[in-house]
Amino acid sequence: MAAPRRRIAIALCLALTGACRPPAPDPSAGDTRQAIALPPEARNAVLSEMRTMLGSLNGILTGLATRDTAAIHRAAAASGLAMAADPALEKLLPDQFLTWGVQTHRQFDDLAAAAASDITPDSVVARLSRITQLCVSCHATYRLTLR
Repeated sequence: MAAPRRRIAIALCLALTGACRPPAPDPSAGDTRQAIALPPEARNAVLSEMRTMLGSLNGILTGLATRDTAAIHRAAAASGLAMAADPALEKLLPDQFLTWGVQTHRQFDDLAAAAASDITPDSVVARLSRITQLCVSCHATYRLTLR
């Protein structure tokens, strides 16, 4: 009777300490997206630009929820073509990545211009759908790595 309890106690201790867990999988294993190897400062610049666009999406949604077209305009304008990363990065990035990037920034500019006039909530949502489809396409195709 003591042996089964001892086995249970040992199994419980191993489970609680993680000794029975398999090693963590390699996060890039099975990732078939195209790797874009960038120097750290270039990678940081691209990621910073993406975070700005994500902040803009949040600001647009917040403006949409409160029917604040001025907030929608400000948020969209913050991610327009004028804020695009340093043109020197163009030499390091694939053509399709750049195409999607320019299209995304232009979509933000178009939304900012529309928000400055009379825009309907449905139109904002439709425009957000087009913007985020570009984001989804790019993130499904590429991953950034360090050179």
